[in-house]
Amino acid sequence: MTYVKALGVLLVAITLIMLMSYWAAGRARAALDADARDKLLAEGHAYSFLDLPQGTVHYRLEGPETGQLVVLVHGFATPSIIWSQYFKPLTDAGYRVLAFDNFGRGLSDRPDTVYDADLFDNQLSGLLDALGVNRRVDLVGYSMGGGIVTVFAARHPERVRSMTLIAPVGLGKLSNERTEMLRRPLIGDWIIRLFGTKMFYAAAAEEAKSIPNPGPLLAAVNRQLQFRGYGDALLSTMRNYPLETADAFYATVGASSLPVLAIWGEADEVVPFDHAERLMELLPQAQLRSYPGMGHNIGVADPDLVGGLIMRFLGEQEARITSPGAAGKPRGPLARMESRRCASCGGNSGDTAITPPIPQAN
Repeated sequence: MTYVKALGVLLVAITLIMLMSYWAAGRARAALDADARDKLLAEGHAYSFLDLPQGTVHYRLEGPETGQLVVLVHGFATPSIIWSQYFKPLTDAGYRVLAFDNFGRGLSDRPDTVYDADLFDNQLSGLLDALGVNRRVDLVGYSMGGGIVTVFAARHPERVRSMTLIAPVGLGKLSNERTEMLRRPLIGDWIIRLFGTKMFYAAAAEEAKSIPNPGPLLAAVNRQLQFRGYGDALLSTMRNYPLETADAFYATVGASSLPVLAIWGEADEVVPFDHAERLMELLPQAQLRSYPGMGHNIGVADPDLVGGLIMRFLGEQEARITSPGAAGKPRGPLARMESRRCASCGGNSGDTAITPPIPQAN
């Protein structure tokens, strides 16, 4: 009986220690409030903030006001700084470019809510409304951002001109033993609260090894980790967002005539390239470009490659609208780009050659 009582006391003590450490770890980080945002702006770490019903959004908007708007949506854990190399080429080409931090990430608020498809769809639609965007936009989504823009295009087709997906989620299994453990109540919350900062930074540092200039990215990742609620937001996303089960949204877009470009690294270990087969089943109109030897971070590892593909695809949309086809009607897309091995191209981004555009007959 003594042993049973001792075991009970020990379990109670362990539970109290876990609860106290959980609470202390959360309070140890700073609140992302108005004072913090003012300081971030003053130090040059932020661009602009805008209040939405669900919370404050950090965003960057540049380029000519009359330019076609391109919206860049980042992925699960890394903030919108991943798009920093895309702004100048796009704005120099005359596009207006918008990137923002998803709720719970970067310098946007971490609202105490369920991080599901509705939250991120409302954030994107609310941001466009608040900025007075009243015409179709070109959406670019990386990883989870690919899921976000697909949901948006399925729900608001009248607001979208084209969609570019870079290794998008929602098409199959991503989970492993670690993520399954994190999804469990209580234990997952405790692990994230106490060890999430080290886990997320380590993952970002590993991914940054193949990036030409990783300093700014890692600094932004570290900055977002300093504010309260980041880990909780990611955990809620893991439990509530359709990271593996967004087929219905892809099918809705696939039943439309929306132009779609898909870009994938064939060595992707986060969102496996095998998922591209399912993507093409659901989005038969998509143009798929894949690159042997490239991983999940293809967009930041080779922004010149990915940015060039995006620019070319956007140019096709301009031509599709302005070039008359039969009976004076606009043409369809001017080319269909397919993955093709190139024996003379060498490693990395050159492994797949770019097939010249093939004009459609009038």
